[in-house]
Amino acid sequence: MQKDKIRLAIIGCGGMARAHLDAYIHLKNLGINIFDFVAMCDVDLNRAQEFAVTAAESQDGVQPSTYVDVNEMLDKESLNAADICGPHFLHHTLAILCFEAGLDVIVEKPLAVTIRAGHKMIQSAEMHNRILATAEQVRRWVGPRTVEWLINKKKMIGQPRMFFRQGIGGPTDPENLLRNEPMVWRKDKLTSGGNGIIDGGVHYVDLLIYFFGEPDEIYARVENLNQFQFQAKDGSYVSQTVEDTALATIAFKNGVIGQWVSTGAAPGHGMGYNSYHGSLGSIHSGGGYPEQPELQLWDGSRQKKDDLQKAYMESLSLEEKGRLFPHDITEGVALEVYDFLDAVHTRRRPELDGVDGLKAQAVCNAIYESGWCGESVKFDDVYNDKISGYQDEINEEWQI
Repeated sequence: MQKDKIRLAIIGCGGMARAHLDAYIHLKNLGINIFDFVAMCDVDLNRAQEFAVTAAESQDGVQPSTYVDVNEMLDKESLNAADICGPHFLHHTLAILCFEAGLDVIVEKPLAVTIRAGHKMIQSAEMHNRILATAEQVRRWVGPRTVEWLINKKKMIGQPRMFFRQGIGGPTDPENLLRNEPMVWRKDKLTSGGNGIIDGGVHYVDLLIYFFGEPDEIYARVENLNQFQFQAKDGSYVSQTVEDTALATIAFKNGVIGQWVSTGAAPGHGMGYNSYHGSLGSIHSGGGYPEQPELQLWDGSRQKKDDLQKAYMESLSLEEKGRLFPHDITEGVALEVYDFLDAVHTRRRPELDGVDGLKAQAVCNAIYESGWCGESVKFDDVYNDKISGYQDEINEEWQI
């Protein structure tokens, strides 16, 4: 029997939501017709309407309804799934409203603005027997999948020992503290939870967990060195309250240890790479993620990205290829939203649920907590909300 189509809403129609919208449309263009766009919601009605017009082109001109208020949308529409792309501080309240209304949910990373908020989301999903998926596209790319295969299946670098990630750069005219840019929610600790470490960095942490398992202990220094000020709506200047620099050492329960340096306060020669080292050799890639992995063994022998990725793809069984790259999709956002839709359609667990998302986030929060208290912290203590000094004012602000 043909199952009913998923009735989908997108909540938050800003920057990253556009990638989600495009990914859903790509699925429809591939003939994956298991869902319909039913509603678009954003505090800016024009943005919601723009999304609705674009979505209508993929479903025979049938245009989704548009809303500026989530409660009104949930009251008026018959929905069973939502894709939440709002600001971090709204993730938990939006998700919980959806769970209470009977919807399954996928949430953009990071899962929540604090660990406590993330646990509330997980508990609500469980209470209402709903799916909570974390939007995570990076591990789904062919490059990172290849690296995981090389490390854990092929054992090509031997026993994993350490990793390194450097992301070093600086602004133009660093002496000009007054930036000709608007103050946005991402620059405010209370609304974002943090800057690059918890925003884009949570993708990298998910990869580390994918490669090495659960972390054990984290020590970090976290600074706002630039002390930039941005323009408020009234024309005055206000300081950003999030980090621009973090230097972290992360130890894993399997003995792997590594260093992560992320700074936008180091003008001059910049660099960006990530590498993974074992007893027999290493995997290295430029940039923040292993999109271009190259293998070098202890004897100097090398294998390039194309050969490694070809070998990985050829190693997959039909079942594995259908699960990891369904319909021959290799684009990460399309894969993450397909995984969510298929999980909703078949009532299975998504590859990355709320617990997975919160574990990745907990490493990022552990970096902030260690920087806040000046000591190393245990991953388990941060994940279980036993250490929360950095997050306390955020929890208080939003009554979490």
